[in-house]
Amino acid sequence: MSMDAALTTNIIASTLMVLTYAYLYIQYKHSYLVKWLTAWIIHEVRIIFLEKAFIDQSSLYLGIMYGVLVFAHCLLLTAGTMELAGKKFSVIWLSGCILVLFFSVIGRLMGLPTEAYLLPGAIYIAFAYASTARAVSQINNGLGVWLTAGGFFLLGIHALDMPFLFQIRWFAPWGYLMDALLRSTVAIGIVLIYFEKLRVELAEKEKYYRLLADNATDVIYRYQLIRPVGFEYISPSVKKLTGYDPAEIKTLRNVMRIIHPADRGNFKKLIKPPIGLNDFTTLRVVHKNGDILWVEPKQNVIANSDGQPLAIEGIMRDITKRVLLEQDVARLDRLNIVGQMAANLAHEVRNPLTTVRGYLQLFGNKREFQHYKEQFTLLLDELDRTNHIITEYLALSKNKSIEMKKCNLNEIILTIHPLIKADAVSFNIETVLELGKIPNLYLDDKEIKQLILNFTRNAIEAMPSGGKLTITTTIDSKGTILSVADQGPGIPQQVLENLGKPFLTTKATGTGLGMAICYRIAHRHNAKLDINTGPAGTTINIRFETIN
Repeated sequence: MSMDAALTTNIIASTLMVLTYAYLYIQYKHSYLVKWLTAWIIHEVRIIFLEKAFIDQSSLYLGIMYGVLVFAHCLLLTAGTMELAGKKFSVIWLSGCILVLFFSVIGRLMGLPTEAYLLPGAIYIAFAYASTARAVSQINNGLGVWLTAGGFFLLGIHALDMPFLFQIRWFAPWGYLMDALLRSTVAIGIVLIYFEKLRVELAEKEKYYRLLADNATDVIYRYQLIRPVGFEYISPSVKKLTGYDPAEIKTLRNVMRIIHPADRGNFKKLIKPPIGLNDFTTLRVVHKNGDILWVEPKQNVIANSDGQPLAIEGIMRDITKRVLLEQDVARLDRLNIVGQMAANLAHEVRNPLTTVRGYLQLFGNKREFQHYKEQFTLLLDELDRTNHIITEYLALSKNKSIEMKKCNLNEIILTIHPLIKADAVSFNIETVLELGKIPNLYLDDKEIKQLILNFTRNAIEAMPSGGKLTITTTIDSKGTILSVADQGPGIPQQVLENLGKPFLTTKATGTGLGMAICYRIAHRHNAKLDINTGPAGTTINIRFETIN
């Protein structure tokens, strides 16, 4: 093989390495990529412009420049590889390089044999490559490690034979070819190590993000819009939200089962592009145990370069408590408005009504008006009904004073049970009391009686064909619970959503204030109302805080 062919091969190999590392640096911007890129540029410049001058030993200055480039290539290649391996590059290497280069220049000026002034540099390079090979071998056991470590080790051995063999004309081309092969092996090995390092880092990041997603309180999901269409990922927190494992709701059909029937149309819009992909809305889902929860999805569409949607990624947050709180606040705002009206209006209206009623009674008892007796009775009944409505208005007054004292809820229920039973019997309804052992509570007994009577009358009216009315008291870790359950047809959804709104009624003769009064009484007692309704009946739970 000719020397020109060997050098050309070396230049081609170096050019490929320069292009490879330039591409890697443009993509990833790591500092050790800069060191490798610079090292291979220096190596290529040295071969193109100074290699023949070194072989011919024609110029001292070109020889010094050649030596500087050799050591620079060696140091940068070693420094970059050490950085990749996580090892510290010591300044001793730079000091040793300067010292060896100085010795080589002095040796040449003194006329020492070529082997004598080149050997210290060869030993230095061999030691540097051997140290780098040792550092690389400790990274892992992949192919890239073995190629790089082996290549550096063989380059070190090859550096030791250079002072003795490069002047042998028939061997020199093979030496350069071997050098190109070993350096290419090192470069390929480094690329393999680098990509293996990237793969491990990506796997660690994926593991980290997967851990975050799996432990997030919000539900994180990815829905694929192209085949195979379906949920590619749903975080485990969906079980806490819905009661279902992620594997149980991977398909759209299974997901639709847990979406509230009234919200399925909105949900379909969210997952069918392009409508609604970035909408921010609320949905209701049905828990495995039958509870209805409010959720708030926020999602983004993932598209390809042509703008075609590929997938939807998003989170779904449980906002049930927030929605219920907003409903309570809205309900209380409405009650406050009515309460203010009641406080101002009731007293103004009640006084003239009392006067009117008194005169009607007076005139009704006069002999000359006896043939109008029925009309007077009707007028008095209507006035009494008006007075009753005003009384209900007053019950909504925000500033109504209440007398809180230690009471036993069971005793209050037993006191009014005869009234409840009398109402129930006329509708062929059985009343059942399931009164547990409960602690005393701070209550206004008059208001609690009104609360219970309102709920029981609603329950009785919900069962015109008969049934069972059950009043229960229990205690749990959160407080004392009063429950009123009926076997009626349940409360319609549109009524349930507006329950407690003043003047909302489904009765022909109702005022629409009964439930509003109950919510106001519960609020004054710092109690929480919870309503469970369905085709089998309705249960109203009132939770009172236990006295500490």
